[in-house]
Parts: sequence; C-alpha cells; structure tokens
Amino acid sequence: MSSQRPFVLGGWHVDPALGTLSRDGQQSRLEPRLMELLLLFAASPERVIAKDEIAAVVWGGRAIGDDTLAAAVSRLRSALGESKERRFIETLPKRGYRLVISPDASPRGPLPQEDELDVLLKKGRAALSTPLPQSIAQARIYFEAAVAAEPKSARAHAALAEAMLVQHQVGQGASFAASAKASALAATALDPDFALGWSLLGLATLFADRDFAGADAALHKALALDPDLVAAHRARAFALTASGRFVEAEREARRAVELEPLSVTARIDLIQFLLTARRFSHVLNEAKKASRLGANLSEVWSGQGWAHAFLGNHRDAVDALLESIRLLGTDEPTLARLRADFDAGGFEAFCAAGAALLDRQRVMFVPRPMDMAMLRANAGQSDAAFTALEEAIRRDDPVALLLPWLPHVDRLRNDPRFPSMLARARLVH
Repeated sequence: MSSQRPFVLGGWHVDPALGTLSRDGQQSRLEPRLMELLLLFAASPERVIAKDEIAAVVWGGRAIGDDTLAAAVSRLRSALGESKERRFIETLPKRGYRLVISPDASPRGPLPQEDELDVLLKKGRAALSTPLPQSIAQARIYFEAAVAAEPKSARAHAALAEAMLVQHQVGQGASFAASAKASALAATALDPDFALGWSLLGLATLFADRDFAGADAALHKALALDPDLVAAHRARAFALTASGRFVEAEREARRAVELEPLSVTARIDLIQFLLTARRFSHVLNEAKKASRLGANLSEVWSGQGWAHAFLGNHRDAVDALLESIRLLGTDEPTLARLRADFDAGGFEAFCAAGAALLDRQRVMFVPRPMDMAMLRANAGQSDAAFTALEEAIRRDDPVALLLPWLPHVDRLRNDPRFPSMLARARLVH
C-alpha cells in the first residue's frame, strides 16, 4: 500500500487520506478497498502486478477468486471514467494488471512511495498469514508500531484489532477481545466509512460483550459500506451461529464462499457451522468441495470425520480423523496404534487414545482445550471432559459460545454439571 500524500493521476487529484477523487470541481469518494488498489497501481506505474501481490496488499493475504479481483478492478475503472479512448488499467491475461496512462493524460504529480506505515503494515500482514503463535505475536508488534508511527491511521488501528482478535481466537489470552474492540472503535472513529473497521468492531463486540445486537449493528454497517466484504459475512455467520440462528448463518457462510471460492478459511467456516447445525450430510458434501482446493487441509478432514461419527459411520470417521492428524505431523507408527485402538475397542477407545496423544505431546501443535473436551466426551470420560471445558471457558475460547448446540458434547448434556458450565461460558445474548 502507498502513503497518504495526495497526488495527480491522469487528470484526477487523488487524496488517499480523504479517500477522494476530484477533477474539474467535482469530487467523489472511493470505497477504501478500491483506494488501496489504486494506490498499489500508482506506486508501480507500467509494472505488471500479479494477482497474488494484489491479494497480499489489498486483501491482507486472504485467498480471493478471480471474479472478486476482476470486479474490484472493474469498479475502479468505472470510478476513473475509463473508456476505449482513455485507458487507465490494462488487463494482461494470466499475468495480472498494470496502470497505463494515455498520451493525453495530464502531467502526473509525484507518485506516492512506500513509507514507514506501509512497511510496518506489510510486515505485520505477512506475519499474520502464518498461523503460528509466535508469528501472530510478531504481527501484533508490527501493528502496534504502525499505530505509534501514524496514530491517526484507521488502517493501523484496524490491523492491530485484527491481530488481537486472531490472538483471542487461537487462545493466546482472554483479554484480547476487549483490546481489539478498543482498536476497532478507534479505526471507525478515524474513518467512519472504513468497512473493515466496522467488521472487526462487530466481531470484537461479540467476543468481548457477548452482545449480538451491538455486534450485528456493526456488521450491518460494514456490509452497507462494502456488500462484498468477506470478513463481515464470515463474522456475521459466526455471530448468528452463536445465537442459534442456523439458517441465516448458513446463508452468510455460503455468501462468503461465493465471494471467495478459493478461500480455504471460508469453506472451513461453512463446514464448522454446518456441523454445529447438525447438517452432517451437507458437511460431507462441502468437505469434498473443499478438498478439491488441496489435499492437505487438516480441518476439512476433521470436519468430515466428526460428521461421519455423528452419522454412525465410525470406520469412515476414524479414517478421516487419522488423515487430519497425519497432516498435522503425526508419524505412521502413532497412526497405526490409534487405528489398532479403534479396532480393539471401537470409537470410544479411539477418542480416548487420541485425547491421550494430544495431552502428552506439545511438539507438533498445542491442542485446544475445546478439542480435548470433545474427544474426552466421546470417549465417555466425563470428568476429564468437564476439566477441559473449564479450561476452555477460562481462556474464553470463542468455540465455547457454541456449547448449547455442539453435537460433540451431547454426551455431557444430561450431567448436572453442564448447566453451570453453560452459565460460566457467558453465552451470546
């Protein structure tokens, strides 16, 4: 992304800080994502910019479909008034896009160069794209430095909010949601038309306050500003699922997949929401679609395994769950022992052995307490399952918001300890 200094491009006066285009006394506002796209092009005139680079800079590294990018470029062309006689952006099939200026273009002012803020944001997003605890913590450090460098930058505050929300979601601390909400509030105050800021505020409000109405109002604001903002559709799908409104949640999750058909995270979200809604056959169908994006998707295999388990197809469930943990780095002898446990004692024995494996290893990955609770519950180990649930609630794991509906803990529902567990989870109201 480029700096906030105004510049002239093809007769247009571009003011990034205000988000405006002006020419001949007329001024129009460019939506934030299109401004970011224009600034990327303006920083590298005549250079072919590939789709992956555009996605990394403008969409924060998220997977986007060709249709999503083409639509954004088309809207930018329309905003610039591009025509056959006067071109601004050239499409190079299978290569990318580049900014071109027609011979009668007005003299161009100094093109913006990458400044300290942009460098910090770029480094932060690169770190955030790696789902490891140390990388997420590093991203937050970069974003905190970005806020310090430009305290009035809505982008910097939003990036910091996003990093803290990721920290909250992966269980790095229960206090991150409130801090993320404060940063998202700062972003929306600095730029009330910043759709991503409102989306982050909605999710942070849900996690910090358990306030569905407040969260949904912010998410509606985000979608009013940018109807194609995938992050807002995904956040609203989770909020609706946490409220038990599964039909609406599925609609939002499917819209996110429609907007970004190559997004693995959007498809995994849909699988998880369908599991919570007990749409098990639909989970299997969506898992097949997701697998076509790449075979090495542990979460997809896990969702498929649980769906088979809830349908009573325990051998298929074990096959899928073993593939899931194989993709996390489990060695073949360990996988063979787990399969032998299933052959000897059935699905309960497999879940017990799987929980024991996760409990004793910390090298391949650190298990979430909610995952442990699910395995212990299906192993018939109620006391251990409740211990894991207590830890998940202590860490404020967002998945605990789904406890009223999760099929993974059905065997705990008749236990007298379960109602008090729901109360401590601070469910969405």
